Amino acid sequence: MAGIRRVNGKLSGINPAVSCSRLRQVQSLLRDGGPAAPEGVLCSLGIDSRYNEGCSELAKYLFYGLYGRNQLSLEHAVEEFPDEMLDDVILLIQAQCVHLYCNPLNYSYLLPYVSHWRNLHLYCMTEAEYEDEEAAEEFKISSFVTMVQDCSRIGVPYSSQGHVQRFDMFMVEKWPLIQAFALEGIGGGSFFTMKYKLMDMSDMLWQVYNRLDPVSLENLLTEDLVNFEKQWSGFFSSMDLESHLSILELSEAQAGEAFRTYYSHGLISSNITDKSKSQQPFVLFGKHSSSEDLEAYSFNFPSESHQVRNTGLEGSAARHMRKSGLQHHLGKGSGTMDHCVEACSH
Repeated sequence: MAGIRRVNGKLSGINPAVSCSRLRQVQSLLRDGGPAAPEGVLCSLGIDSRYNEGCSELAKYLFYGLYGRNQLSLEHAVEEFPDEMLDDVILLIQAQCVHLYCNPLNYSYLLPYVSHWRNLHLYCMTEAEYEDEEAAEEFKISSFVTMVQDCSRIGVPYSSQGHVQRFDMFMVEKWPLIQAFALEGIGGGSFFTMKYKLMDMSDMLWQVYNRLDPVSLENLLTEDLVNFEKQWSGFFSSMDLESHLSILELSEAQAGEAFRTYYSHGLISSNITDKSKSQQPFVLFGKHSSSEDLEAYSFNFPSESHQVRNTGLEGSAARHMRKSGLQHHLGKGSGTMDHCVEACSH
């Protein structure tokens, strides 16, 4: 998991109202889902869920800033605890209450986020008790059994938005936590999927994650917008450096190279595997910028033959372009780009 953000040794960015609001957004899926809705949403981190990305995404939503999204912006990382200690978390969210298992090492970091949650049931050993590894493992399993005892249908955030997977309850059955449920004595004594109906909650949770709140707005303004402006400024600067003659030789492939690079790096840094056509950046010149041309456009092999000089009316120089969904005018004479958006055409 990503590190923990701290400023002057103190946790920053924790907003009790946002923490409670985000929890209620998830709980609303259970309250408003009708009789077929699950009775709880299970989120297990780390090795206990085989590092399931959907569970990690839910934890990042509920514990924003704790399991952060950008390690490069962290002012201080918790290096004294290994990741498995930070990821030693199990959540079962129900419509009217929340069950949370954690350990005495990550407890103090989770507390500012969960202390305002209503009807919180906390499962945590003391530091002395936690030193006994066998006892600690038994406590975790028995806590999990207690959490789910009143449920019959349990939802799982199986997929993340950037990595959609076909839901397979037998893959969930292979999670170490779920396998431990079958242990005699400390577990439930039977296979988890024989006792509980598992349901994929991914699609519904993604709709919740995409709603704007003060924290996501701050991230948008301080991180996403800054990167967006930097990328566009770089693009405009490269266009301004072109002379009137050289810009006529500019191809769609050359003009869009910078944005394809940003796009590729963004996929890698965000662990996104969705490379669908609707998500990819593009640059189209002149009469080659119609919706029909966009549909036929090859993002893997962008056009070298369509240049500024030959994509205007009747083979003249192009005077406008479409790039990443926005249409712009090419300046006359100077070969620079007028920096205002004319229309949203995609």
